[in-house]
Amino acid sequence: MQTLFEGNLSKMRFKNNGTETAIKPNYYLANDNFEGDINSAIGQEIEIDFNGKINCIACGKEIKKTYAQGFCYPCFISVPQTEECVLRPELCRAHEGIARDMEYAKENCLTNQYIYLALSGGLKVGVTRYTQVPTRWVDQGAVKAIKVAVTANRHNAGLVEIALKNILADRTNWRKMLTQNDELLPLLGEKHKALEFLNTQSLQYSIADDTEYTIEYPVADFPKKVTSIDLAKRPKVSGKLSGIKGQYLIFDDGNVINIRKHAGFYVTIQQ
Repeated sequence: MQTLFEGNLSKMRFKNNGTETAIKPNYYLANDNFEGDINSAIGQEIEIDFNGKINCIACGKEIKKTYAQGFCYPCFISVPQTEECVLRPELCRAHEGIARDMEYAKENCLTNQYIYLALSGGLKVGVTRYTQVPTRWVDQGAVKAIKVAVTANRHNAGLVEIALKNILADRTNWRKMLTQNDELLPLLGEKHKALEFLNTQSLQYSIADDTEYTIEYPVADFPKKVTSIDLAKRPKVSGKLSGIKGQYLIFDDGNVINIRKHAGFYVTIQQ
């Protein structure tokens, strides 16, 4: 068998084989020793073996369980990548000079943030910094996205998102996202509805451009039902890889593995 990847998992990266607005992700896994083209395994039998070893993705310490997708507990409560504003932007205090790491905050929080609409198992609202377009949408498995507004910092973006949660969902229905492609609804009209609502609020933002982005994932067939596999409970998984969407490997029997959830797990992936 050919080894596609060996080492500690981190989230799948991608190279865009499409255009700036019509994105076609080619997924790969990489570390210091391997760069495995995972797209090349679609339609083929693969085997994933977890050897029982987990390392913190920040400090490298061997651990028994992870927090926040790959961290040991001491790193989870101290590194800037897991600060509470990662999940709840409205709680960001970097604009007040308060953060775990102000240099990190300057690059990630005190910079332009987009509030966007995306089709990912349904219509949802979200926040991402400008450097994460379109990566954030690809990681979520969105098939279409549009920027609604832009703010100068993460806190203000979070306040806009909180307001829009009154009329929009903010979570991805991962099961729906993996069992079908969202209907490619025109998002410009939904953006206008969101802006009409925001006009009734006292918030700081600018209106973003109207560019619509589409994402075409390498999926041969979508399963009718999915079962999420936890490598800590089932350390060996094999089957025909039918596609990749978001951070999930999709097998033809409906089993799926969230690669990002298993960050830090030491695995061998063979084809």
